Amino acid sequence: MLPPPQPRWVGDDLAELEKAMEVPTGALAATVSLYNRHATEGHDPVHHKAAPWVRPLRPPYGVYDVRGQTSGFTLGGLLTDVDGAVLDIDGEAIPGLYAAGRTTAGVGAGGYASGVSLGDGSFFGRRAGRSAAHR
Repeated sequence: MLPPPQPRWVGDDLAELEKAMEVPTGALAATVSLYNRHATEGHDPVHHKAAPWVRPLRPPYGVYDVRGQTSGFTLGGLLTDVDGAVLDIDGEAIPGLYAAGRTTAGVGAGGYASGVSLGDGSFFGRRAGRSAAHR
């Protein structure tokens, strides 16, 4: 079993983290400030996190470097119902949003199973398309 990933940058000062991460001065601090302002009220109007997960961020901050960590497809990203409606974190359908194929599911062997994408996309794409058309 692999050890859990560790943050690449850790610190108490956002300005120091910005410099270490080589992001524009003030960008991280502004993002955390905006998030925290709303989190203290228990909501996230930017990313729409479910209320139980919305908490102000406090130091020490840990930042993970996820660049290069994806292979280009999700193998199980968006959660959908059987008709392709995308579900939010509470399991409720997001009105008007449908998905199929590699954005929702996948059977991978050794990281990628080439032809399986066609089945995922065509079968569930048809179901999602019909469901969206009936809506």
